[in-house]
Amino acid sequence: MNGGVASRGAALALLALLAGCGAPEPPADRACDAAADNDPAVKLLIIKGLGNPYFMDNSQDQLKAAKQQARLACLRSRGLLPPGGVERQKPIT
Repeated sequence: MNGGVASRGAALALLALLAGCGAPEPPADRACDAAADNDPAVKLLIIKGLGNPYFMDNSQDQLKAAKQQARLACLRSRGLLPPGGVERQKPIT
């Protein structure tokens, strides 16, 4: 009986381990994530927030939108997304 419980526990542990493993991110996605972090608009928002916690708290939506725009622009420039489409809504500031 203990063998069944132990093997069931091992199987559950293996499933939990495998569930935590997602598909690896493609290299182009990693490169565009890095390019988004180095985008001038993103850097400007980060610099404005240095030493100003009030600005950082209130500009998180702007920062997130700027990173998303930079990432999408990078993916489009690499031909990984179709051109055009519907523009995402920008946060109200």
